[in-house]
Amino acid sequence: MKHLLKLLLLGVILGCTNCGNRLTIDCKGLDFNDIEIYLSAGYPLQRNDNKSIKYEYLSLIYKNGVYYDIPDEYGENDWVINYKNQKQCVFRHFKTNCRHRHRYKFSIFENHDTLYCITDIRGKDAVTDTLFFSDLISNSTTD
Repeated sequence: MKHLLKLLLLGVILGCTNCGNRLTIDCKGLDFNDIEIYLSAGYPLQRNDNKSIKYEYLSLIYKNGVYYDIPDEYGENDWVINYKNQKQCVFRHFKTNCRHRHRYKFSIFENHDTLYCITDIRGKDAVTDTLFFSDLISNSTTD
């Protein structure tokens, strides 16, 4: 009986680690360390007077091979993906409930001198799109 309870408890613990949001990045030949990902969760993206993004209001999601937690806010979730601090793509994922969990997959690649990101978001508020990076507006990102 004790073994059965231990197995049940282990199953619950392992099951809960799979309950949260997940992010996968595929760089297709690009260096993972050249990518930074930020999220403005639950409120619109804030910009400076010169239209550059205010990074102090964003949550760091990925940098230098390290994945950080994705906040569970609903509403406007604005994603910012920087490449080599020179190129950037920004997109909005609207979540209708803070309890919705998602699997985020970003495939970043270059084709004919243009940088692209295919976003594949699976879950209750699913969306798939192909975006292209534009030149980064003069900005100072966080360390």
